[in-house]
Parts: sequence; C-alpha cells; structure tokens
Amino acid sequence: MYKESEKIIMLKVAITLRLLLNYNKSYIDVNTEKDDSVNSYEKIAANSSADIRKATVTNAFSGAKKSTMVTIMLIVESMGFNMRDFGDQYDKITEKDIKEFKEFINKNKS
Repeated sequence: MYKESEKIIMLKVAITLRLLLNYNKSYIDVNTEKDDSVNSYEKIAANSSADIRKATVTNAFSGAKKSTMVTIMLIVESMGFNMRDFGDQYDKITEKDIKEFKEFINKNKS
C-alpha cells in the first residue's frame, strides 16, 4: 500500500495531466480544418518520442499507480507542453481539488 503522501502526489500528477489534456481538447486551431492536437490517451501514446503504451498513459491519468518521472515527461511533452507548464498547474492544485478527484474516481468505480 502507498503512503498517504505518495498517494497525494499520484493524485496531483493525475489531476495535472487531466488539466493539460482538457486544455488540448478545448483548443481548436481556427486556421485549419482538422484538429491535430494531442487530445486522447491513444494520441499521447502514438505521439510520444519513446515506446509508451496506452495502458501506461491511462495509469498515469488514473492516479492509481506510480508513474516514473520519465513517463510523466514523455506524456507532457507528447501533449505539446513542457515541464514548466506541468509544474505551474501542479502547484495550483488544492486540497479541495484532490478531495473532488477522489470522489470522482470512487463514483466511477461503482
């Protein structure tokens, strides 16, 4: 079992990744007719500069398993962000955000 501090970090990482992904999902390039943004777990895995499985991406977004820093960096970069973008969002996450995310996860399990 994970220590509480580890679980909080895992949840904050998942929340942050979801925020970045939601940004990509809401972004529409008005200058093109097609949307080339990386806006799904499958596109993240395919766009990665390394061999990363969709299941690995899914695990990182769930907050249920530890992800290595390398995995997080690959995911963040494949979405077109950098670690500063990730860190800025990570630092904004509150206890309330974590509580709401836990409730969301528990609700979707049942």
